[in-house]
Amino acid sequence: MKAKHSYLIALLTLLVAACGGKKETSFDKLIAQRDSLMSEQTELNKKLEEVDDKIAKLDTTRKKLKVTAFELQPTSFSHYFDIYGNVEADENIQIYAQSSGEILSINVKEGQEVKAGQVLMRIDSEVLQRNKEQVQTQLKLANDVYEKQQRLWDKNIGTEVQFLEAKNNKESLEKQLAGINAQIDMSIIKAPFSGVIDDIFPKRGEMASPGMPLVRLVNLNSVYINADVSERYVSTVKSGTKVKVRFPELDIEIDTTVVLTGQYINPNNRTFTIRVNVPNKEGLLKPNLLARLKIEDFNADSTIVIPNGLVQQTPSGENFVYLLKPSSEGHQTKRVLIDAGMSYGNKTMVKSGIEPGDLLLNKGARSVKDGQEVQLVKG
Repeated sequence: MKAKHSYLIALLTLLVAACGGKKETSFDKLIAQRDSLMSEQTELNKKLEEVDDKIAKLDTTRKKLKVTAFELQPTSFSHYFDIYGNVEADENIQIYAQSSGEILSINVKEGQEVKAGQVLMRIDSEVLQRNKEQVQTQLKLANDVYEKQQRLWDKNIGTEVQFLEAKNNKESLEKQLAGINAQIDMSIIKAPFSGVIDDIFPKRGEMASPGMPLVRLVNLNSVYINADVSERYVSTVKSGTKVKVRFPELDIEIDTTVVLTGQYINPNNRTFTIRVNVPNKEGLLKPNLLARLKIEDFNADSTIVIPNGLVQQTPSGENFVYLLKPSSEGHQTKRVLIDAGMSYGNKTMVKSGIEPGDLLLNKGARSVKDGQEVQLVKG
């Protein structure tokens, strides 16, 4: 009985203590335990690194990590942005009929090269020719009358009205003949410029009428690219800006420049138009061919440029690289924070932190730590 009484007293004491003391959950205990272990781990890692460093210095049989490096030299750096455009040609037109009549002849074939002024087609002008002959006969008579009236008027014979009527009749017929000749010229379809016949629409014997398309003529010796550029580059892209033009379907790349920038911002897409001329000696560039334009928006003539893969980051987001410094045992790594600028392709411009002449760790840069002794080899 006494033992049982003592057990009850002890149990009550524990319950009172549990109710009256500060409540500590299992979660709080785990958090505290984790923080304690992390603190111990950090301290152990630090001590382990110190021991490893001492062992590395004393262990003459241990092989050093082989690395490569190169000396930094100032170089040029360019940054580009990409857009797409289409090939266009000013001399890419359809030739239309300006008179009515039967198509008597088609003197060219599709794909044929022609010279400026070369006859492409002839439209029947028989009616006009007959009118021309009639007017020419009338004009001959009018000229004779005018010349006689002129001689009489010079001798003060006849009236001024007779002289002016003869003159007016002659000049009116001359203008009528000039109009008929112009209409006859319209029936002879000529090439306005040198180029290639891309398409012939009618067939011989068909009837032509004003406004009817006859021939498509294209000159691909002079082509250009039109492209839309975002307004954010309005102060950067100007006439003379360098451009690398690539035609994906032809696997051709051309270095050229912007020759014209538009003076209007399109409110629908907030862009302005640029024009880039491109050579087309072989005639491979066709109207509406897709082109990829790399437009230069930044250039530095002399700066430090390094491969992107050598730029590393600290847990806090700071950029750094490893340099090699001479040591008593050869070379030792040194971690240096850098201010990285623009990147393009696989290159990054460095604003500050490293200088020309520094030895930048290359191969093995991601396998070392700060202050490590390494073996420099040729790479």
